[in-house]
Amino acid sequence: MKKCLCILMLWVPALLWAEGTAMLISDNRAIEDSWAWCFSEELGLTVKKETLCYGCNLTAESGMASDVQRILSNKSISERKPTVIFLQLGCNDEADSPQQFAAYEQSLFDFPYGKVCTMKGANPRTKNIAISKDKQKLTNSNYAGSLCRIMMYLREEAPDARVFFLAPVRYGQELHGADSLKVSQLKAVANMFCVPFVEDMQMVTRYDFIWKQTKPTVGTVLLLGDSYCQVKKWTAEMERLAEVQFINLGKVSATLKERGGKHTNTLGAQLSRIPAGSKPDVVIIEGGINDDADQPTTVDDYPACIANQKRTTFAGAMAYIVNNLKKRFPAARIYVITPGGLYYGHTDRPFDFIIKADQIRKAAQLLGLPTIDWDREGRLSFVFNNSKGTGSGTNASPFLYNVPSRETSDLLHPNEVGAVYLAENVIKELRGEK
Repeated sequence: MKKCLCILMLWVPALLWAEGTAMLISDNRAIEDSWAWCFSEELGLTVKKETLCYGCNLTAESGMASDVQRILSNKSISERKPTVIFLQLGCNDEADSPQQFAAYEQSLFDFPYGKVCTMKGANPRTKNIAISKDKQKLTNSNYAGSLCRIMMYLREEAPDARVFFLAPVRYGQELHGADSLKVSQLKAVANMFCVPFVEDMQMVTRYDFIWKQTKPTVGTVLLLGDSYCQVKKWTAEMERLAEVQFINLGKVSATLKERGGKHTNTLGAQLSRIPAGSKPDVVIIEGGINDDADQPTTVDDYPACIANQKRTTFAGAMAYIVNNLKKRFPAARIYVITPGGLYYGHTDRPFDFIIKADQIRKAAQLLGLPTIDWDREGRLSFVFNNSKGTGSGTNASPFLYNVPSRETSDLLHPNEVGAVYLAENVIKELRGEK
């Protein structure tokens, strides 16, 4: 049996919890009460319960009362400007069928893919892109579609709130049978949306530096990375939020693995650029965004790749880096950031980031390293919906790729707003491992 102490959490820009209202929206009063008590006892947080969804279902056929319908028609969310929103939905639902579960991707994206112009260099190239369905076309027939509609609405109506999704079972309940299946499906949806999955209240308290307005002491951090590090957006936010100094070796277009026998712009090559006399307290390995995923047969062979330090694989490349780091800095704590990519929509394979992140996570586990899961807690938006209205998705009139969004400068790299998500996630993880 497994006890459920879990929260699914969608990050949106932060305000101090103490200054706002904590709102709890559940569709089952008895289950809601068990969580409200936990918030009060373990977090010292009093929540305002909203009754609008009591008795409703998360998934529902057209015309039936549903959580989606009640939330999207409710004005109190935007009027009250809550600092925190806890959603506890699906309490009254059966688990999705295997067919529904397998169709989550098709529920969110239109196929075939559209065309996008990257607008980079003298000769901009046009490539395929995954296009999200118009929100009016999303259905409430499964968890993916229903939660997508709710999340999109909350991002518009409460952009300054933190939104959590609570597991639809009593707090502390042992999971088995139908409840276990339901929670596992919600975990899968959370990963698709890159919504953080927090296993217990202790993990939530790692974020208390935000609402307590304290600056955790991190120390000196050595960064091996790509453009996410070199542009210094999230590192600048981390310097604002914590006591930290960086040795930043990140370089644009750097890969974690060797490509074509070359390793001149890899994270491993950055080892030679570490300044003499460096004494980092923490080393962070951030890469994989510019790499292709390993083949499944390669993943099965990761132990051998690590033993041989085969640098054309994630596991071997990481083994090479880690072995060198441990020799030079035996007292430093080493972390691996999983690649999130800020939008699914900049590729015609929208779920490749999940595959790559899972592979890097497995390699890190084999090497005994903790991960900072940007693929689950860092991604800012799960789809590209052409919000700027550029083009029509054809070769003759492609969508424009390098346009800013609320959280990015070009639909890939974070701006000052998006950098807050990433920085807070890093601080939270560094506080959890000492």
